[in-house]
Amino acid sequence: MMLVAISLAGACKKDENGAGKGGVAINNENSAKGLFSKMNNLWKVTLRPTLAKTPQLYTNTILNGTSGTATVNGEYSTTRSSSSSSTRSSSTVDVTVTFKDFEADGLTINGTLRFFDYSNSRTACSSSGCASSNHTDLDYQSKNSSGGSLGPVSVQFEYSGQNYKDAVTMDINKYDNAHWAIIIINSAGETINTSY
Repeated sequence: MMLVAISLAGACKKDENGAGKGGVAINNENSAKGLFSKMNNLWKVTLRPTLAKTPQLYTNTILNGTSGTATVNGEYSTTRSSSSSSTRSSSTVDVTVTFKDFEADGLTINGTLRFFDYSNSRTACSSSGCASSNHTDLDYQSKNSSGGSLGPVSVQFEYSGQNYKDAVTMDINKYDNAHWAIIIINSAGETINTSY
């Protein structure tokens, strides 16, 4: 009887921290920030370095993760113009990515997301000197370019010693030097709205 009681206690503990079920829901600020951390790393470390090499259109381009695949549709474009007094350059990555059991940096993801990454820099000079300006816009979202829903994505990851597993829609964005705005809707319909 004592052995049974110890086993049950162990099972309860596993369920409590998510290990028994593969993970707990994303339902508070800490878990939302954990998802943001994984998504930001997914874009900046894994996807963007591959997609932002040469300006081109992507049509059902397949990328491989540690396991699984990501199918990319969209475009990477750049522009540059200059005159005797100013220089302007910009780059835009606007892609929709469909993940299938895609794993990178401890994140496993299934579903479709749009990644929008825009930067613009301008330098203007006059007799009094030169001035520069820079603008950026970075978005990870469950909407297409027309605002239509792409549906939820299933995510599983570990953050701060906790395992998470949920199906969520997200709208994560950052403009210029502002804080990240993070809106997550989990599988229970709960909305987590925070910043980072």
